[in-house]
Formats: sequence, C-alpha cells, structure tokens
Amino acid sequence: MASACALTTIAILAAILFYVLLLLSRAMELRFAASYAMLDCAPPPASDEAAAAAFRDTLLPLLAALPAAAAPTGFASLRSGGGAFARGLCLGDPSPRDCLACLAAAAKKLTGCGASRRAGVWRSEGCFLAYADGNTSSPHEGVFRDVVSFGEEVYRAVISVNDGTLPSYPNCFDKRALVALAQSLAGRGAANSSGARVVTDAAALSSNATGKNAVTLRAQCARDRAAAAECGRCLGDSAREVRACGWGLDGEHERVADVLGYNCFLRIETSVPPRPVAKYIMQPVVLALCAAILLVLVVTAVSACVRKKRGTGNVAAAAAAAAAGQQVNGAAN
Repeated sequence: MASACALTTIAILAAILFYVLLLLSRAMELRFAASYAMLDCAPPPASDEAAAAAFRDTLLPLLAALPAAAAPTGFASLRSGGGAFARGLCLGDPSPRDCLACLAAAAKKLTGCGASRRAGVWRSEGCFLAYADGNTSSPHEGVFRDVVSFGEEVYRAVISVNDGTLPSYPNCFDKRALVALAQSLAGRGAANSSGARVVTDAAALSSNATGKNAVTLRAQCARDRAAAAECGRCLGDSAREVRACGWGLDGEHERVADVLGYNCFLRIETSVPPRPVAKYIMQPVVLALCAAILLVLVVTAVSACVRKKRGTGNVAAAAAAAAAGQQVNGAAN
C-alpha cells in the first residue's frame, strides 16, 4: 500500500517538474504599444494679438478642408489668401476612408498649438499633417527628427549549452550602410503615395549577422519636397537618427522604429525568425538543482504516504479493539 502510494505520488510530481521545465523552454513574449501622436509646435513669433488672430482665422478653414482633399490620393497641400499653408500626407497606401479619419484626428490635434505659426503632428495610424505661414521649410523643420520605437520581443529561455556560455549574435547595424540604403530609396519611388519598400538581409547592414534576419525600410517624402536629391538628404538624415545598436538580432522579434520629420518619413523594421529551442543538455549546476528539487518532493511524498499508512493502521487497530470489546460484553451478558 505504501509503495503504491509513493510511486503514484512520485510520478505525479515528476510530471509537474517536467511541465515546469517545458514552460521554461517556451517563448516569453513582450509587446510594446504602437500607438502614438507626436505633436510639435514651433515657438510663436513676437507679434501682436490681432495678427495672430487673423492668421488663425485663415488657418482653421484649411485644417478643416485638408483631410477630405488628401484622402483620395494620400496627399494634399492647401493655401489661403491670408498666408496660411497646410499639407497632409498619408503613409503607405491606406484606403481613402482610413486616410480621412487619420488626418481628421491630426487636424484636431493641431488646433492646440495656439499662436504658433508652424506646427506638425504625426499619428501612428499612418499620417502626417502640418501648417505654416509659407511653403518653405524653416531651419527648425529641416532638422526636426523624432524616433518612436515599438514592436514585440520574444525571448526563448535557454536552459543550458555545452560550454555554459551563450553564443554571440549581432546586435548592431553598420550605420553607414543603413544611411546609404535609406538615401537610395529616394530613387526608388519614395515620393510616391505608396512609398518605397526594400527588403534586405541583415547581413547587408551588420558585420556578423547570420540567418534570415530581414530588414525592411519604408520611406516617403512629401510630394512638394519630392526632388530626388532633397528627398535623399532628408532620408539620410533620418537614418542617422536611428540608434546603431540595441536591435536584438539574437532572438525572435519584430521591432519597428519610425523616424518622424516634416519633409520625409522613414520606417525601419527588423524581423528575426525564431531560433531552434536549445537542447536539454543539463549543466551540472542545473542538473543538481533539478535533482535536489525532485528529491525533496519525493521525500515529502513518501513521508506523507507513511503517515497516512500509520494513520490507517491506528484506525484499524482501534476498530478491532472496539469490536473485541463488544464481543466480550456480549458473552458476559
């Protein structure tokens, strides 16, 4: 009875331990929010309130009309007789309905810039809208860049490897190669409404990348800044803002970096396929730890079974004694 109880308990505990190890070998996934609305309001000029109010009166109708004007083709620029200028760009090739919704939300966001004569807003849904007091870029607009990173990471738990050390994987891009690739997009349709899309192996951008680590670059330049040379300079400057390292090319993931600018948009995506799950070649420390855990569980289980056996024996003895007492009483009567 005790041996059967102990064997059953050991089997159950061993199955639990194996299941825990199996969970450790599976992927742990971390997701990062991809929703953002980046607003940039240039400092308002030193002007009287009457001039600021007049500019705003000519600007608000433009912001209201621009989403519908840009939705069919993904781009539009409008100007008013009062000197206000606005332009909107939808990234990629969205439907007119999606483009309209994104630009309408962006226009609403821009109304919060007060007396600023120049401002821009970028939305993660895939659009950009800006206004100004003229159709030429200011120095602030020319150098403005902001990088927004998001995506998902998947880390696989490696129980052990032969020599007890993790292998070396690439984690950095060659910055010059990345800038050159971004600049080349200017001649590959970067000014079109659908944008440019280039898929290259990470080995082209990293000195020691291996496997099928895919890097995708998407780029668009505003059509009124569509000259190839100007577009190329803008995309190159955007690529320089992207960090060279920290891309985690050593585990399954999809990571995205959006580089926001007034005259161009650059998206860099890295996609790394999953690596094979590590073999269960236990290191001595890991093996000893698992053995100790299993031994403790076995001792605990056996002790519980023995206590249960003793308890069962005591109950049986008491029952037998009670029965014998009843027989003696009956004979006496």
